[in-house]
This record gives sequence, C-alpha cells and structure tokens, in this order.
Amino acid sequence: MSRNRPHKGPVRRVAGIAVAVLLGVGSVASHAQDVGERYAKLYADTESFARYNDTLTKQIASQQQRLADVESQSAALDATAANLAPLLSRMHGDLEKFVAQDLPFLDPIGDSADSRKDRMQRLKDMMSDAGLNSAEKYRRLLEAYQIEIEYGRSVAAYPGQLGDGRKAEFVRVGRVALLYRTEDGQEAGYWDHAQKTWVVDNDYRDTVAQALRVAKKEVAPDVMFVPVPPAQEARS
Repeated sequence: MSRNRPHKGPVRRVAGIAVAVLLGVGSVASHAQDVGERYAKLYADTESFARYNDTLTKQIASQQQRLADVESQSAALDATAANLAPLLSRMHGDLEKFVAQDLPFLDPIGDSADSRKDRMQRLKDMMSDAGLNSAEKYRRLLEAYQIEIEYGRSVAAYPGQLGDGRKAEFVRVGRVALLYRTEDGQEAGYWDHAQKTWVVDNDYRDTVAQALRVAKKEVAPDVMFVPVPPAQEARS
C-alpha cells in the first residue's frame, strides 16, 4: 500500500516567494538608506557652498571698497602733484632770494671752499632736472632750509680774504653779525648789511677775538657785544 506523500511543490513556491519578498524588502531599505545618505551629503554640501558664497560676496564687496579708496587717493595724489610743482618753485625762489640778501658768509666743508654756494647751485640744477621726482626735490629743499636754520643757531669761523686780497679770519655769530680780523691781528671790522660793505672798526677787536675762541671751542659761549643792524620796517 503506497503512502500518500504531501506534494511539496506549492510549499516550495511560497517559500521562494517569501524569500524573494524578504530579499526585496532588504534591497529597498538599503536603497532608501543610500538615498538618505546622498540627500544628507547634498544638503551639507549646499550649506557649505552657501557659506562659501557668502564669504566670497563679502570679500568682493571689501575689494570693491578698497578699489574705490585707491581710485580716490589716486585722484587726490594727481591733484597734489599738480599743485606741488608751483610750490617747489616758490620754495626754491624764496630760498635763493633769502640767501642773496643774507650775510655773505662762507661755509667751507671738506674740499669745498663754500658748501653753501655749492648747495645752492645743486638745488638750481635739481629744479630743472626732469628725471627727478617731486618728492625728492621737496626732500632736498627741506634739507637746505634746515641747514639755513642751523646757521642762525651757531657760531663758526673760517679763513678767507677781504676784497683787497688781504688774508683774514672771519667769524659768523648766528645771523646777527659777520666779523673779521686781519691775519696780523691789527685790523678788525664787520659786515654792514645796510651798505653791503665791510666796515673797519677796531673797537670790535676783542669781540672778534672772543668770537673766534668760541667758534673754535676754546672757550664756552658767553655774552658778546656785536654790531647789530638797525631794525627795518617790515614789507608786506
């Protein structure tokens, strides 16, 4: 007698379908997870790009402001440069006029018989030098003005000659007086600024001797009685 065995075909098919369904669910879940991760990454990238774009926007705005400032400064410099040339010309002209009207003292330094005269000639040549920029011309003019100021604060002596060729020692007392004593010590005098000539006045012999000692740093500066030109009415 044969035994009836249950037919396993449908069961196997159902089992197969169940496995397939289970496998399908896992695949969907995995896909959903991948999509979620990609979305999160894209969202994060978007936020990062937004922040970067905001930073770039601010940097561009800052650069534009700097460019505007540079253009403004450039325009101001152009205007300044246009006004600087006549200013330099006036400064040089005023300095030349001042030196021409000043005491006719010399300033021998090194190999130069008169560094003051040499300086004024260099400034004159400089003013006509197109290859020299305005800033350098301005610097040299200011330097010359400073040296002229220092002349008024010092006492200096130097050897030289009078108009008739006699050798003498000259001493400048600031810008107040320019005196001389002949080489033999027998004659003394001073420069008369009003008459533009040397005046012999042996009453100043001791004054000249004292001023020479001060200039040579043999004695400390002290009160000196020097000829002072009369005050003149100021001209506007």
